[in-house]
Amino acid sequence: MGTFMSRNTLLVVLTATGSALCWWPVIMQPNLDPPSWWFPLALVALGTALSTTLSDEGWLQFMIASIVGSFVGICCGFWIWWPTDGIEASYVPLVVGEAMLSVVLVSVVSLLAGLILRSWPVWIEKRRQAIWLLFLCGVILGPVTVALTPPLVAFRIARNDRLAAERIQSLNHAVEQTIAEADGPARICDGQALRQHYSGPPLRETDWRYLAANSVKEDGYFFWINCHDKNGYSIDAQPAREKGDGTRHFYAGKWGVAGCGIREDRAHCVPRHEITSA
Repeated sequence: MGTFMSRNTLLVVLTATGSALCWWPVIMQPNLDPPSWWFPLALVALGTALSTTLSDEGWLQFMIASIVGSFVGICCGFWIWWPTDGIEASYVPLVVGEAMLSVVLVSVVSLLAGLILRSWPVWIEKRRQAIWLLFLCGVILGPVTVALTPPLVAFRIARNDRLAAERIQSLNHAVEQTIAEADGPARICDGQALRQHYSGPPLRETDWRYLAANSVKEDGYFFWINCHDKNGYSIDAQPAREKGDGTRHFYAGKWGVAGCGIREDRAHCVPRHEITSA
């Protein structure tokens, strides 16, 4: 009995812990852009089903552990990473309510799946070690993802900054070359004309159609060309999310190309030759 209670208690604790921490990779900001709620709900389902399967008896405690663990994890997650945008913050109660409703539904279905698997004791006994390994992997995946997020986000931001600097330099070169052609000044709003002189990181076909009329997004940055600027033209690039996609603002025009800090204006931009190392 002591061994049974010890194993059941361990399963309950691990189920609650895994259900709590699996929400943090989605809530934390900035994050790795996991597939919305599918990531934590899949881990909640895995933990509930496998803990029920690994226990010889009892089932309600595992469903309760996954529900309570999820609620605590979601609330703590928003307490640590409260949205800085006021509009997003106003939706937090609604998000928590919808998330918990999804957790309850997933936990019930997962519990039934675990009970069905438990009804095949011979099959389970042959695969018990593999099931334990899969269960433990599901428990630690949340905290491991949280730990890996900061360095991976930093790598993504550095890459996005570098590509944005290369793109805006090449776009500025493309505009200058187009202007130098016959009837060039009248064609700088034509994405296909600019494309012939562009040699930077790839842009999609649709980007060239909308670059001069709207903003386009590539590698975490928005780019747009104002071909009716009072000074002839201007090119701008800024990160889609200031803390998650990039740290620079880039500007280009007849005067050249410059890069600024995230909250600085053009007057504080560094010269063209420094933007790749700033």
